Amino acid sequence: MDQPPTPPPPSAAGPTPGHPLFPPYPYSPPMNVYAILSLVFGVMVFPPLGIYFGGKAKQQIAQTGERGIELATAGVVVGWIFTVMYGLFFLLWCGVVGAMIVGTGLSV
Repeated sequence: MDQPPTPPPPSAAGPTPGHPLFPPYPYSPPMNVYAILSLVFGVMVFPPLGIYFGGKAKQQIAQTGERGIELATAGVVVGWIFTVMYGLFFLLWCGVVGAMIVGTGLSV
């Protein structure tokens, strides 16, 4: 009853036990809400609030390591630009209204 030797089992292709096939996906920190609000307020709503929220977001990002430093910086810059533009527009408007009042001789 001699049997011929059996061949060894085929080696399994794949990861070795205990090791994952791919490295785990790195955890992405959350986006800072104040950074998003900074850009939204700076562009569309009320630019001085964009400046405030941008500064607050930069402080929080430095402490927590959240994402959004670019949005916060953009919100501060755009907030300052729009605040200056609105301020100049207001001064120009006051000048035009003042000139109209003086030109017509109306007393207020």
